[in-house]
Amino acid sequence: MPADCSLRSISSCHAEMVAALKSEGDLSVDCSAITTCDITGIQLLVSAAKTAEAAGRVMRLAGVPETLGMALARAGLALSPAADRILINEV
Repeated sequence: MPADCSLRSISSCHAEMVAALKSEGDLSVDCSAITTCDITGIQLLVSAAKTAEAAGRVMRLAGVPETLGMALARAGLALSPAADRILINEV
């Protein structure tokens, strides 16, 4: 994920996520560079997680910064205890 995961820069990240979802196996999304995240970035991550789950795959987050955790909380979502997955259905 890029440093800016907001509406103004999410289109290139979306293209990369679509390509990753077309590959095989589980996904690992490096979030360590994120410094700005709005609902657009959250929507992309949630959509990707749901798409992966529907295909029987797991999408894990790596290097989740506090910025992303706070954005998830504002959106009414949470991270798993290991902070490697977005809890979508459990919230």
